[in-house]
Amino acid sequence: MATARGLGRIAAESPTLQAMRERIRSARREALKKGKAGMRYLLRSAAAKVAAGAVGALALVPGLLLRGLAATAGGVLRFLRLAPRNGVQWGARFTRWSIQVAKAVHTRLMRRAKDAWIKAIRPDVLTDFDEPGHTRPANPADGFGTDYFGGNLVSVFQQETEAVREAYATYDPPMMLAVAAEYWGLPEGLTSAAEAVRQLAVNTADKYPADAKMADLVAQVYALLHQASQKAAEVGPLFAKVHEHDLRRYEEPRPGEHMWNILERRQDGGFDQRQPSRFVAVAQDVAHVYSRYEPGHMSQVAAEYEGVPAGIENVAAAINLLQVRSNDRYPVDKQIVDAIADVYQLLMAAASAAQELMPNFRRLHAPDISRHEAPRNGEEAEGMWDV
Repeated sequence: MATARGLGRIAAESPTLQAMRERIRSARREALKKGKAGMRYLLRSAAAKVAAGAVGALALVPGLLLRGLAATAGGVLRFLRLAPRNGVQWGARFTRWSIQVAKAVHTRLMRRAKDAWIKAIRPDVLTDFDEPGHTRPANPADGFGTDYFGGNLVSVFQQETEAVREAYATYDPPMMLAVAAEYWGLPEGLTSAAEAVRQLAVNTADKYPADAKMADLVAQVYALLHQASQKAAEVGPLFAKVHEHDLRRYEEPRPGEHMWNILERRQDGGFDQRQPSRFVAVAQDVAHVYSRYEPGHMSQVAAEYEGVPAGIENVAAAINLLQVRSNDRYPVDKQIVDAIADVYQLLMAAASAAQELMPNFRRLHAPDISRHEAPRNGEEAEGMWDV
């Protein structure tokens, strides 16, 4: 009998052990990926310095020849009293070419190396989800199928954030003022999305028959989202500082300012930097819908806990899209790309922390959940314990 109980305990613990082993393997893969990315970055950095030195040396050869010619010409002109300036000093400009060219090559190669490093260490973002209302596939590491407690439900938070991801993926800003509005709107949009998680933490503590530790765990996820929102508040001011000259052309246009335009078209006046961004508009719906949501059963609450990681990843996917477009399409400084990358990393840290919500919910409420997943003598008999 004792042996049977021991085997049963081992069988019950095996999913947890499997999940733990999977997390350890994931951590090892992540460390290996970062190590390889760091090594490639160091090699690219060394190659950038070698290439810059080689290009500078090549540029120095014609510079020295031109400087010699300038010195000779300057001596002749001084002899004829036609050149009051020193030809050697004037010719020194040619030798500065090598420094300028080497610096430009080094800066460009280092930028490429940094972009490659950021792309290599970027966590994988889940962007393909089932349609809202469909049953989610089982995670083999969880150890239970789609008929587990709350498993046949999709959380409201996940559904609403899917709308955020899909709406932002189809948005194409027509001009840079619209892009600027996205940068400025990042903190407000993230605050709106995080408000749903904050509300879940408050409801867990005050309304739901859940262990107090669950409220603390959800609050920890919200704290990471709040950090991401605070970091996002730095993007707009940084953009305004780095692109001060570009923005001044709109804010304080000189007469005939359009003559400096690259393309043969003029500003239509249809966009304003102060208007809400598309990200803000779609993210606000998350907070509005979630503030009115009142789950009537703990299985619905369980679905919310399980849907938080995917919901945060949906929001992170929108931020990642803005980062990729800023790097590949929008005419902005790479400092803006790096700032958005920092926000994205904090969001992924929050999603990682949220992965622990459902396992902890099952552990803290094992007796309650077992009444639903394995009712004694059937549901009707188990229902005799209903309050």
